[in-house]
Amino acid sequence: MGDAELRALFDAAVDAIVVTDEGGQILAFNAGAERLFGYTAADVINTPVDLLMPEPHRSRHAGYMRRYIETGEARIIGIGRELEALCSTGDVFPISLSVGEAISDGQRRFVGIMRDLSAERAAELRTRSLEIRLAQAGRINLMGEMAAGIAHEINQPLSAIATYAKTAMRILQGEPPKVEVAVDVCKRIDEQAHRAGQVVQNIRKFIRQQEVLPELLDVNRVIADVWNLVEADTRAEGITAVARYADGLPRVRGDSLQLQQVLLNLTHNAVDAMSDELHADRIVVIESSHGPDGCVRIRVTDRGPGVPKSLGDNIFHPFVTTKADGIGVGLAISRSIIQACGGNLYFSDNPEGGAIFTIDLQPFADGDEA
Repeated sequence: MGDAELRALFDAAVDAIVVTDEGGQILAFNAGAERLFGYTAADVINTPVDLLMPEPHRSRHAGYMRRYIETGEARIIGIGRELEALCSTGDVFPISLSVGEAISDGQRRFVGIMRDLSAERAAELRTRSLEIRLAQAGRINLMGEMAAGIAHEINQPLSAIATYAKTAMRILQGEPPKVEVAVDVCKRIDEQAHRAGQVVQNIRKFIRQQEVLPELLDVNRVIADVWNLVEADTRAEGITAVARYADGLPRVRGDSLQLQQVLLNLTHNAVDAMSDELHADRIVVIESSHGPDGCVRIRVTDRGPGVPKSLGDNIFHPFVTTKADGIGVGLAISRSIIQACGGNLYFSDNPEGGAIFTIDLQPFADGDEA
């Protein structure tokens, strides 16, 4: 291929192509680079390539080049990476950068090929925003389905408060009033008010819209934080709920509210599955354990009818449901949440009857980026 053909290919390329010498001076700047950066070739030829870089890369670029020339250790050259670039207007935007090296007439040359990632990043943000809104809608829908159990859970301490208040009034109206007994009754009122308030606080936290912020999680703590909502759901149907916590579990990375959403969705599905069952041993068990290959495992086990063989793993697909009035998004949302944490959600048959839904989460290892 001759020089004319190479020049035509260089200018016809959609991606930006910039050629520099080993000192970082721009030698060639194609039409794609002009569109991407807003400079003409005449503006930038024989100027330092760090003109196209925001800080701190601009100040560090010369050092990067010296280290590569002296050691041959490549950080970008021949590897490629995503980073930020600076256009003529001063705006910073994400790019994909690949750099190759060539020797021409005994001189070292570097060829950088760049692609604008702004549209991809914007699409990712829109998708993430949609996922957040969908997850919130799922939480609100779940709270609606659990309304009877929650009302029962709140009504119990409120009824106790009313009873204790009447008792305290009778004690204080006595001759003489038994102040010490009344104080003890008031303490019981305070305990019941705290119990009701904690349920309401957990509901408000659960349904609020928030940015997903991955953090290091103690799985046992996550289960404990959502436990009173689980009990509210199970007690309303006369179902026993049991939590079992393993000791010494490593922390995992994820969003605590979203993991609570998954656990509450799985337990609520278990309650629904057993609501029409007549046997006496209706029970939902949440247990944490050490899984294979060092993973952290959470299992939700029920004694319901199990997942129909005809559905299989399709149970995790959107709009697939076994409920007569369900819309079939809970398990789909749950699996996407767990997969976003690098984990897995799957089910198996319970040998004693029912289903076992298992969450496997990878532990946070020392040395991982925090």
